[in-house]
Amino acid sequence: MKHKKLWILLFIVSFISVGIFSIYTITYKQEFYYVALGDSVAAGRNPYGVDDYGYTDYVRDYLADENKLESYINFAVSGYTTIDVINDINYNKSILVDNREINIKKALRESDLVTLSIGANDFIGELKLTSIPSMLEDKSYALKKINSILTNIDDTLEIIKKYAKGTIIVVGYYNPLPYLDKYEDKINEIVNYADQEYQKLCDKHHIYYVKISDKIAENKECLPNPLDIHPNKKGYEIISREIIKVIDREMLN
Repeated sequence: MKHKKLWILLFIVSFISVGIFSIYTITYKQEFYYVALGDSVAAGRNPYGVDDYGYTDYVRDYLADENKLESYINFAVSGYTTIDVINDINYNKSILVDNREINIKKALRESDLVTLSIGANDFIGELKLTSIPSMLEDKSYALKKINSILTNIDDTLEIIKKYAKGTIIVVGYYNPLPYLDKYEDKINEIVNYADQEYQKLCDKHHIYYVKISDKIAENKECLPNPLDIHPNKKGYEIISREIIKVIDREMLN
């Protein structure tokens, strides 16, 4: 009788264990659906005006190498502002991926990881590169300009959060003109201010913010074209490493 009770008990324990394991394997997602949003930096624009191999590609490859990539979709477009990203989501933009039409709302709903680079074009949209030095003579203008676009950035983060329930990582700013030595301190102060304010917004929305300004500043060769503000592949790889640190800590641990 005792043996019979013991066998029944073992059977129940085994059944519960199998059930728990089955639930775990169903609910624990092994692979990630990665969606990229943003402007030319998110699109991988190189220093010579061509969309090439950007930080999102490095992140995608990392997830694939770790056998953690389910899908990768990049909705980023060079020249995009915060308003463009908001409009894409509001109007449910669709793009073709492997001959399949994917709309942005569905992609965000299914996403496990979203990365975003945005805001730079809001800041320099009406400026020509050659006019930036004169603008920097009055640093207060730049700080006021940053303050003026914070509402749009806030709205962008809010609408992304409305659909994306997984990990969201925002990429910060960097000094895009490291060869203007005369204005280096002023530019760095502006970038640091933008970082600080953007970080506050990300904290408000419980979004991860990746600061990249120091890393890019340490590698001036990442911005080889004095007449262009975009990194080369090495620069994008450096940015991707900072994103991957968050992924390792928050998603793969």
